[in-house]
Parts: sequence; C-alpha cells; structure tokens
Amino acid sequence: MSRAISWCVLYLAALAAQAVAAAPADGKRCEALHAVANASPGFVPRYGAVVVGTGRARLYTAPDAGCDSGKFLIPKDRVTVHTPYKEWVQVMFIHPKTGEDTMGWMLDSRLKTTGTMGPR
Repeated sequence: MSRAISWCVLYLAALAAQAVAAAPADGKRCEALHAVANASPGFVPRYGAVVVGTGRARLYTAPDAGCDSGKFLIPKDRVTVHTPYKEWVQVMFIHPKTGEDTMGWMLDSRLKTTGTMGPR
C-alpha cells in the first residue's frame, strides 16, 4: 500500500472514531454509566446549589453528553446536589409551584454552591 493511501486510511479511521464518540449514547450504555457513577464510594453529604450561567442547563440520565433526558433547568433554579462524578453531579430539583421532583445529571460548572438545603 502506498504511503498516501496509508495516511488516507488512518485519517478515515480517525474520523469514524470521532463520529462514534459524538453519537448519542444508547439507553443501555446510559443506564450502565449511571449505575457506575451512582456507586460512589463512601458517604457524600448533600448540599444546596443554584444554577448559574446563561440559557438552559441540560439534565442527563447519566454523566455523559449523549444521555440527554430532554429536561433542563434555568438560571436561578435551586437544586440539591447528590452524587459527584468527574465533572458531573447528580441533582434533584423540586418545582417550587407543583412540588414535582426531577433527578438528573448536569455539569458541575453550571452550579454555584449555596450551602443551604431548602428552596430559600
């Protein structure tokens, strides 16, 4: 095989690998990742936080951008942080009017610790 063809094959293989990595994750993979991340060793105390930044803060079913739940929070929403995993945290949001609770994973960078456990 010529050198040019070898480079072309390597380039195409690299592109294919990137496409697979960027593709949305399947449900079983998200469930497995959620189980691994949720099996955090030891006790992790819960704490309050508020959503910061601009725009919607997406919630995910597992700590992976390919596991989008279709739900989101907005700036100033208050959450309880449950489980950290790498740059992700599992949070619970309780809607202030309906009382409905929602759990999901989000990027820790979209939160600011308040130290409180209640909505205010």
